[in-house]
Amino acid sequence: KRNLDILVMDEGKFNSMNGNNQEKSEDPNVFSKTGLRDILGVKADDGSEIEDSMPSEEQMETAMATFEDEEDVQALRGARKEAAEELLEFDETVAYTKDEDQENSQDESEPDEENKEKPKKKPKLSKSNGTEENSKEDEAKRIAEEELEKEFAAWQNKVGVDIDAIKESLSSSERYGLTFREEVDPYHSLFLMSEEQRMQEAAVIEEEWDVEAIEAEKALAEERALEDDLLATFPRPDILPQQTQLYQRERARRRANKLRRTLTGENWSTRQDTVVNHPYWYNSDTGEATWDKPDVLIKLEEHRIAEEKKWNAIPLKPLVHVMKFLVPYPERTACNFVCRQWRTAASDISFVRHVLPVEMGALSLKKGEVDGNIYRSISDALECCHPGDTIELGDGHYWVQEPGLDINIPLRIVGDENDPSHVVIELNGSISWKGTKGWMEGVTIRRPNILDNDKERSPILEVKDNGRLDMWHCALNNAGVGNCVVTVTSCRKSKWDKVDISGGSAKGGLLLNGGIVELERSTVKSNSG
Repeated sequence: KRNLDILVMDEGKFNSMNGNNQEKSEDPNVFSKTGLRDILGVKADDGSEIEDSMPSEEQMETAMATFEDEEDVQALRGARKEAAEELLEFDETVAYTKDEDQENSQDESEPDEENKEKPKKKPKLSKSNGTEENSKEDEAKRIAEEELEKEFAAWQNKVGVDIDAIKESLSSSERYGLTFREEVDPYHSLFLMSEEQRMQEAAVIEEEWDVEAIEAEKALAEERALEDDLLATFPRPDILPQQTQLYQRERARRRANKLRRTLTGENWSTRQDTVVNHPYWYNSDTGEATWDKPDVLIKLEEHRIAEEKKWNAIPLKPLVHVMKFLVPYPERTACNFVCRQWRTAASDISFVRHVLPVEMGALSLKKGEVDGNIYRSISDALECCHPGDTIELGDGHYWVQEPGLDINIPLRIVGDENDPSHVVIELNGSISWKGTKGWMEGVTIRRPNILDNDKERSPILEVKDNGRLDMWHCALNNAGVGNCVVTVTSCRKSKWDKVDISGGSAKGGLLLNGGIVELERSTVKSNSG
């Protein structure tokens, strides 16, 4: 573009100078102050040259405004007026009247919606010095501004301060933006969510921070420190023995009080759980919490009831301990008829002798490897039994070698009362029952499969010598080994219920020789005799 300008100006001789150090040409210089007038031939009315003078700023603005659009001119003037007003606000030399202050405060209190719709006042054009055209233009602008103010006042009176009316006057996009800011944004704003979370955490912390509880914990911690170890202090050497003596006495007193609270249950108290709304027990000395009532309180309650009801309400644990020194029959059996508490104690599970089945590795154990009332075999249990004891057999198999079992005392043998096939005694020999009283329940007694069937053997069960045995839900199977299944000789009357007798030889299944047996819902089947 620069080269084009040089080409046009130099070659077209529009410039008064052609080259360096040339004399002034007669061609007019368009770049001088009067060059354009010389080209156009403009002169004064009297024919003289017009003096070149710089126009004023107002004249320049007026001249430039004639070449611009009306909207751009109005926007430029409005922007200049706003800038002047803003600068005027920070001018300390300007004094405002009371009416102007009230008007400004009223303008600031108007809603944003009204300010959004209110048209801005267009600034007045400054008067040009001695120019009639500018005065007319200013007058027209002033009239237009007054009309706009009247129109805005009418609109404001029509709309008023009613929120609904203001919303109705808004456009659809403005109404959508206002609704979004009021209804949607508060519930999805990250700041709002963080504030709600912080308030919830503060509420939880406020609920958890109980000042009284904190002070109580503080005092409790101090007491524990005093009970456990010597506190770190700096006493004078002359009073150190006295302080040590006081400390030891105080620690002994506190330990005694703690022991007293442990024995009397005073350190336990009930509290309410705020989550499940259920009471629980709390130990103030140890900090332990439990849903169940503490054992010390249960024992104290039993002791209190025993003092009121005497012998009928003796606590169960000391009563069971006393009955351990009694013979099961007839002494412990007689205790069953005293009261319900005594019957429960006499039937305690600690008096039952348990025998392990073969499936649990009973045969591989030694006598010293089992403790308490647990035994490897039925024979070992019979050696320790007293009259009236109970032998409990678990599900499985039990091997009894020859000559079998010899029972001379009152005894109870209990298996599976629902299905006797779960408890099986593999018998090589015979069970000789001579006890004056006996009970067998839920047991199957049979011969092993590896037994020599050609050899004649004694019956599976022999009740004799004034003995008595009552059975319920049992099965006796001799597998046809050379004799009858059961023989009852010179014994008391026995009652058998739901007893199956099978596998007898030519002598039959049940042989009665001076004995009496009452059979009920029992079967005698599969016998050769």
